[in-house]
Amino acid sequence: MERHIQEAMNDEVIKAASLKFDIPFESIKRIGGFENFIYEFNKNGLDIILRFAHSNHRSFEYVLSELEFIDYLSKSGANVSTVIHNNDDEISFKVNTVDDEYFTVSAFTKAPGTYIKREQLSDEFYYMFGKAVGKLHKLTKTFKPKHIRYQWHEEDYLEIGERNLPKDLSFVLEEGKKITDKIKQYEEDIDSYGLIHTDLHFGNMYYDGSILTFFDFDDLSYKHFISDIAIIIFYQFGISNDSKEVIEEKTDAFLKPFLKGYETENHLDKKWFLLLNDFFRLREAILVIVVYAAGEELLESGFGKLFTGKYLDHIKNNIDFVDIKKILNGIY
Repeated sequence: MERHIQEAMNDEVIKAASLKFDIPFESIKRIGGFENFIYEFNKNGLDIILRFAHSNHRSFEYVLSELEFIDYLSKSGANVSTVIHNNDDEISFKVNTVDDEYFTVSAFTKAPGTYIKREQLSDEFYYMFGKAVGKLHKLTKTFKPKHIRYQWHEEDYLEIGERNLPKDLSFVLEEGKKITDKIKQYEEDIDSYGLIHTDLHFGNMYYDGSILTFFDFDDLSYKHFISDIAIIIFYQFGISNDSKEVIEEKTDAFLKPFLKGYETENHLDKKWFLLLNDFFRLREAILVIVVYAAGEELLESGFGKLFTGKYLDHIKNNIDFVDIKKILNGIY
């Protein structure tokens, strides 16, 4: 989140939301957020997540497209955190700030359970995980939207990079543009491309011991299905100082049960898995940009240092995330 957006958030914005939901201002508690401001409150025994999205990040219309898709997934049997209407029966509303800028406010049911624990990870869990992701991809094939969401390459991450990266990191922008142009040439048919979550790391799902519930569809866009799987692998095994060999071993052990579950809902051709490193490289470039845009606090964190070290080196020296052919030889 860029610094000027952080500075735009204040108590007056939160008070406007408290009136819309008829709850005390003091009952709304900040719980986090990376690209948006995320709060929580309880009303009539129901825990509700409140999200504020700045207009420089998402337009009102794009938020509506996200909420429409979440509602469709929920009604089609997918396990997602559902949309809550406010007292005026709105699924979202604007709170104006300065000039033509505003926050779009939306609310969602809090997913059951909590973040996934390491001891819960097993072949059975990964099978269920794959099945749940496969269902999302199957359902997107029949979705007929009223509000149109953007294509993945219409995101402004390169513009954000131009504003925030130091000159000596211009190669990140060059690589970001190069890999974007490359992926844009890949085919986009109904069996490989559609409206997907695009940010399926463990921070965006809760598990209650039997059901896995997805939330935070803020990065929703039209993109290749393989990107969702790349993101899962990248965040599960890449946000560490593990060697490339260890990451490959973990990816292999994950993909075998995950793909068995995925294939029960949706089929994705092997050729897409051979392209995983391209989607890993795109994520590396985007995250380096995001870390620099967020400012010094994130840059100096362990997460920030990982991306200004290990993955900056990947980008600069054209190092693949994993040897994907070796991994796939043990699966197919």
